[in-house]
Amino acid sequence: MISWEDDPNTPRARMSCGHAITPETLYIYCQSLLSAGKYIFQCPYISERTGDHCGEEWSYIDVRRLADLSQDDQKRFETMISQNYLRRGRGIQECPRCKSYCERMSNVCRRVVCPLCTVRDGQEYHFCWYCLHSWDTPGNSYCGNHDCRGEDRRLEILRTCSRKTIVGVPGCPAIRACLTCGMLIEHDRACKHMTCICEEKFCFICLTPAILGNYQCGTFNSPCEVADVQTAIPGDD
Repeated sequence: MISWEDDPNTPRARMSCGHAITPETLYIYCQSLLSAGKYIFQCPYISERTGDHCGEEWSYIDVRRLADLSQDDQKRFETMISQNYLRRGRGIQECPRCKSYCERMSNVCRRVVCPLCTVRDGQEYHFCWYCLHSWDTPGNSYCGNHDCRGEDRRLEILRTCSRKTIVGVPGCPAIRACLTCGMLIEHDRACKHMTCICEEKFCFICLTPAILGNYQCGTFNSPCEVADVQTAIPGDD
């Protein structure tokens, strides 16, 4: 159980990882993550017995539902998620050691130097852009961490997400990346027309962008051809 609320009678929501949290605590916790520049919600539970940290990711759809976000809260949360995504897409990542924001030299560079840690420690501190662990090798292509897959985790989500039928078209990926900012969007309603928080409009099925606000592949419920799974994050190239 995760709680900063002592009353055992307070209702709690059970998250996807199995841990329970009060809606109010969930709201405050997720809001603090967004304010700190995060865009992923992870379970903060730490076992009192073993000290193990859960860290399982919570989907925004679950957070939105279980924290009972109002329309205004949803808009604010989604705007902050988008802004934090955009910050990362522009080549800025959080240092795993000091939590300051660091800029990489190019969008293909995996090895990042943290200026603050470098000044503080008197020697350069490097970390991996993808796995966010210290860089442990002399080269620039492999960080030395065995669990690092060497790719943006969003690509794995796009590649492994489930398929669904949208407006009668089967085999559509349930998650797409916005064509402009790269934010991942999960389809949860019948319409195929999508508008990202960054205001980019596109078809969720064929990934054709709207032109001057007009969708190019027919009405909201007309079938079109399913575009392949995205293999690059827009805004990251």
